[in-house]
Amino acid sequence: MDTVDVSLVTYTYNDGRFVDGLLAALASWTLLPREVVVVDDGSATPYAPPPCPVPVTLLRHETNRGIPATKHEGISAGSSTSLLAMDCDTRVVPTWLETCLPLAGREDIGLVSGPVAYLSGDDLVSRYQRAFGDNHNLEKDGVTDFAPGNVFLLRRAVWEACGGMAGFGGEVCEDHFLCGRIKALGLSLWVDRRARARQTRRITRLAMSQRYWKWCREPVVRRALTCEDLPGYILAVLGLPHAERVETCITLEEPMFLYLEALYVSYTVLDVLDAAIAAGKADAALKAAWWAGLAALFAGYGTLWAVLRADLTRLGQPPRPGFPAGADNPFAPSLAALDALKTSSVFAWMAKQGVPAMLAEERAGTFDFSFYDATAGGGR
Repeated sequence: MDTVDVSLVTYTYNDGRFVDGLLAALASWTLLPREVVVVDDGSATPYAPPPCPVPVTLLRHETNRGIPATKHEGISAGSSTSLLAMDCDTRVVPTWLETCLPLAGREDIGLVSGPVAYLSGDDLVSRYQRAFGDNHNLEKDGVTDFAPGNVFLLRRAVWEACGGMAGFGGEVCEDHFLCGRIKALGLSLWVDRRARARQTRRITRLAMSQRYWKWCREPVVRRALTCEDLPGYILAVLGLPHAERVETCITLEEPMFLYLEALYVSYTVLDVLDAAIAAGKADAALKAAWWAGLAALFAGYGTLWAVLRADLTRLGQPPRPGFPAGADNPFAPSLAALDALKTSSVFAWMAKQGVPAMLAEERAGTFDFSFYDATAGGGR
């Protein structure tokens, strides 16, 4: 098999089996990189690579430094003229490198990628993510505004010219930062639809909620702190998109997606309220109002309501009593999409069949490590 002047760079934190799978998958590629760089970002058990047809350089942090710093260090350590950065839980078609390498050599292109789909399994959370989640550029072919960090290829000269991810101060979204730097050089981000990739990590519903909220929390909270009508802002930014997803759940005939929606929108709203209360921009009674709205919504569906309360508590949001009985709830519009379904049979089905099946699937299934499991409370 031909080897090309490319460094494959990947990273691990307590999920070394994904790196093992990535290295094993190299045997199916039509072109091989000449080296692999693996950064172990402080795994509890130090990562040790299995035999590999390509030389492997292993770098290790004794303590976890986080995704952005680890990616920057690893990509910078690649010594080839082209750098292939790839999350360890991403898998690509065998022709991915062969397809993208000529494009990465073009002087007008700064970074090359392909469509990325979330294909981790057929469990409830994986199906939900396949419908709503971390899928990118599925219909793109050519110039794009953004290429995700799951897998991308670029010339070392471009990486050095833009400064890579150095100076990025966040915990996530370093790929947006890098794309912005590359575009600032006047170079294009390019997607080739033949270079398909998929994410394979199977995560819990709690990790999923934290994962998606962590990506978008900062601008949502920042704007919330400037709003005088906080319930109105929450409706516009969180409630209406939630309502659109509820419609899609119905169209897809996936009633348990509605539970995940109730969980996610509640988690995000309560975290925004926490930030506003901490900043002195809102009264603590607003959290009680949201909980009162949920209690009214799920009244009569004990199992469903108990599991939702338990999930939110595990996410750092225990129930907050104290909203006056009979008072107008300022969050009624944000819960209207779910409330409209209460007269149907869907809540009864979720309580009697859907939630027990979800819990049984959770007990029987195997979920992969996710650092989002340890980030309860969106602000962390």
